[in-house]
Amino acid sequence: MRKAEGRIQKNSSFIPHPCFSGFTLIEVLLSLVLLTIILGVVYSSFFTVQRALERFDSISLKYHEVRTVLDFMRREIEGALLKNPQPSNPDNNNNQTAFVIEDRDIFGKPASRLHLTAFSFKGSGLNEISYYVQEKDEALILVKTESPLFTLSTDKSQTKALPSRGYTLEMIEGIEGFTVEMLFNNKWIKTWDTEETGTLPEVVRVSIEFDDKGKKVKLTEYARPRLGRQL
Repeated sequence: MRKAEGRIQKNSSFIPHPCFSGFTLIEVLLSLVLLTIILGVVYSSFFTVQRALERFDSISLKYHEVRTVLDFMRREIEGALLKNPQPSNPDNNNNQTAFVIEDRDIFGKPASRLHLTAFSFKGSGLNEISYYVQEKDEALILVKTESPLFTLSTDKSQTKALPSRGYTLEMIEGIEGFTVEMLFNNKWIKTWDTEETGTLPEVVRVSIEFDDKGKKVKLTEYARPRLGRQL
């Protein structure tokens, strides 16, 4: 009898304790399902945030480009100079300066043209500057041309307008509109020519429009010529 009890006790020591039992197949499958769901949520959130950051960088760059160009134009308009707006000899207008704004459109979108003579804010002297819109691959591009107006000749006794090198630069791609207006008699008008008015406008308003994910955004800058009405 004692031998039988001892055998039973000896065999009972091999019974596994519940604390040391492994995972069942159902538990493993449930864990994998939960892990898959969590990874899917994290993956989706990661790429959603990444797309948002990419869009933010793209739009931020567009805002920065537009504000930078508007700041350039404001400085150049404030440095505009008017001298001999109506030359006595139309065939020789080497010493003529101008401030001209034309109202145009491309594909029904505003596409003003601005031409002025101004001191460059970069300190390179008196320049002829133009801003206008071109169409390229069914998109509108704001273009700038600039060239020196006066160049000293070899004869120091006189100053002549000699041929000089300028440049053409694409300032902003993919705009929706470019508008230049002047305040005249408490109204904003879109055309101006100093050969007719004989004076610079008092206030100029420049606007650039662009697309922000289907929403049209317009940024505007105001400028007032500071170098006097006429020399």
